[in-house]
Amino acid sequence: MNQNVFINTLRSRKNTSDQKLFSGILIRWQLLSHAEKVVCLGIILIPLWWFISWGMMLLFWVIGIGICELWNHKTIRLSKPSLEVIAILLFATYTVISRGTNSTEVTLRLLLDPLFDFGSAGLLLWYIQSHKIRVRLQVAAWAFFIVICLMVVWWAFFHFVLFEPYYTPPRTLYALFTDKGAYNPNQLGSVGSFLVPYYPNDKSFAGLARHTFFFPHPTVSSFAIGFAGLIFLDLKNRYVSSGLALICVFLILIAQTRNAWVALSIVLVVRWLVVSGRERGITFLLMLFAITIFVTFSIPQVTDYVTETYTNSVEATSNLRKESTEGRQLIYERTWQRFIAEPLLGHGVNGPSVTPGYEFARIGTESFILGTLLYKSGLLGTGVFLTFYISFLGQLYQTRHDRPICVFMMLLYLSLAATVTEFMGPELFIPLLCTTLQVPNTNQLKTHVKRKSINMTDII
Repeated sequence: MNQNVFINTLRSRKNTSDQKLFSGILIRWQLLSHAEKVVCLGIILIPLWWFISWGMMLLFWVIGIGICELWNHKTIRLSKPSLEVIAILLFATYTVISRGTNSTEVTLRLLLDPLFDFGSAGLLLWYIQSHKIRVRLQVAAWAFFIVICLMVVWWAFFHFVLFEPYYTPPRTLYALFTDKGAYNPNQLGSVGSFLVPYYPNDKSFAGLARHTFFFPHPTVSSFAIGFAGLIFLDLKNRYVSSGLALICVFLILIAQTRNAWVALSIVLVVRWLVVSGRERGITFLLMLFAITIFVTFSIPQVTDYVTETYTNSVEATSNLRKESTEGRQLIYERTWQRFIAEPLLGHGVNGPSVTPGYEFARIGTESFILGTLLYKSGLLGTGVFLTFYISFLGQLYQTRHDRPICVFMMLLYLSLAATVTEFMGPELFIPLLCTTLQVPNTNQLKTHVKRKSINMTDII
């Protein structure tokens, strides 16, 4: 009886704490830790980062943290770097060297970009691990809720009020100070240097224009929105989480990113299997798998239906923006051929365009694994990055007991999309945020309850 009373007391305290965190739909700012306030503001201010320039934001965060540390503590407090931190910093350095030795036109920005992206991400990861920064899932979910609401209002304003007219994209604040040239949709340099809320000429899904939603490209938007949706699914209120997740699915459809659709569909299936396995056990999953295989391959009508549905889905996905699909296939073929010719050290920079005059179709683009790693970095650079990634996953796995499932599902999402997506700087924010998210550790709670009940029994 005493044990039940103690368990109920712990649960009531936890529920009271969760209720105190929010006042209606507003979060109680004074109850957040300093790290949670910074991360929360960082998410809510996503439109501001877009206006300034996403390409510089990781560096700005590093500079800001460094200034705060020096101002308050006269030094930058860091612990011994982990293997993943060393590996990602080495990868950034290797990329700089590879670009410098392989590029015919060496510019300062060409050499600094890897340091701004991977180098800054490595320093931020080092700081997060040094201070063991943790952010409650509810705090991140609330911040993303604000951003998703802004995205919906943003899209509704352009679609229903302005009717998505043609426009001349203005420059970002950084591009304004660095005197970037005129906007050219066929040049890689225009991505991230101009504020492009949507593409008026790119309409396919239900006649809707592709929207970027405060990010430099619709693909980046899809990853951020997908991350928000996975966070929402981890919330306790099923009605709220399902409703917010459906809104995220709608926004991803507006972004019209095929690789995001396919990868997210696989992730959602994997998530359902993992959650079902936790709640119902491995026996349920094995029975479900056996029944599915038996029905699919033993009943001719079902086999024909599954085959036809799969074929139609593949064709529909390929036909959506068909020219892009054909162009990607040619890019991948040429990239693989040139990688085989020089596999060890890589080519450092993108190759010529497979479509003259269109820089987005250059060899070495459209795939992080094939382009950024294998083609540009070679087997040597790829090995360094794999060292980081495996060590990074290992560190998350060791602390899995107090992490939400969305952390691992989001990394799976990025890993699946990496085959057909070339990542930009903003995507690096997602793994960094994954390292900070936490939920109450139920295993530690059970251990604490068991230990407390034993002590109470001894006293009685």
